[in-house]
Amino acid sequence: MDWNVLGVALLLTLSGLYFLETERVRASEQTITVRALKPARTALERAWLAEPLQVFMRQLQLARHRRSNLWPMDKVGF
Repeated sequence: MDWNVLGVALLLTLSGLYFLETERVRASEQTITVRALKPARTALERAWLAEPLQVFMRQLQLARHRRSNLWPMDKVGF
């Protein structure tokens, strides 16, 4: 790996962290009221509470399947 690329990546990371810290300090403190979540009503909501990553991946695969003609990787064989 090139040292220049590593240096640029490090500088970008540090400048991003510095920006986030300055924005956090400058922002006004807000008090948020704590509300209890309503119980899950549908099977999808219950599944999302139990296993959110699996539900997300299933929804992503379903969207990819519906729009498969837009994905160039599906048109070409590997």
